[in-house]
Amino acid sequence: MNHREKVAGVNAHWPLLFFLSGMLLIACDSAMRDAAQQTIYQGPMRTLENTEIIHSDSGRIKARVLAKKILNYQNEDREVPEGMFVTFYEKDGAKSATLRADYAYYTSEDKIWKARGNVVIHNMQNQETLKTEELFWNPRTGEVNTEKFVKIETPEEVITGTGLTARQDFSTWSIKHPEGIFVIEDEDGAEEP
Repeated sequence: MNHREKVAGVNAHWPLLFFLSGMLLIACDSAMRDAAQQTIYQGPMRTLENTEIIHSDSGRIKARVLAKKILNYQNEDREVPEGMFVTFYEKDGAKSATLRADYAYYTSEDKIWKARGNVVIHNMQNQETLKTEELFWNPRTGEVNTEKFVKIETPEEVITGTGLTARQDFSTWSIKHPEGIFVIEDEDGAEEP
């Protein structure tokens, strides 16, 4: 075998080598892309412990949120897996109401808090208490609402029903579908069951 035949034989393998190399690169690129898609992290970007969040307007505190743990996500949502306690304030800085829940989730797109599990709002001035299993709070409008069963305890009575809209400090409220026996005052001020 002369030198020319050796060179021709080696050159004959180059196209095959290029073809196999190209296939290997395509396969590796595809595998790397699939691996990258499978490993996108969806968990919290930051975990805060023993946290306090202040909601204010024009320098006045409107609400103070306390939580043992807050998980902040990349889309700016927040999860409060171990419960929260919120104190609402009047314009003069006096405490007006409190809210507590076992779990909460803040959706940044809607700017709404969703509280779940043993949700209780207590109005300090009226001494009225709301109990429900789920409640939505809009800090921008200062309103809370639910479509779930509610129980309201006042100094005079207990009212139950389904669905509610209220101010965040629980100073005014309306049950959508009330149930039970209610005391109604007539024009003379006498009460009738």
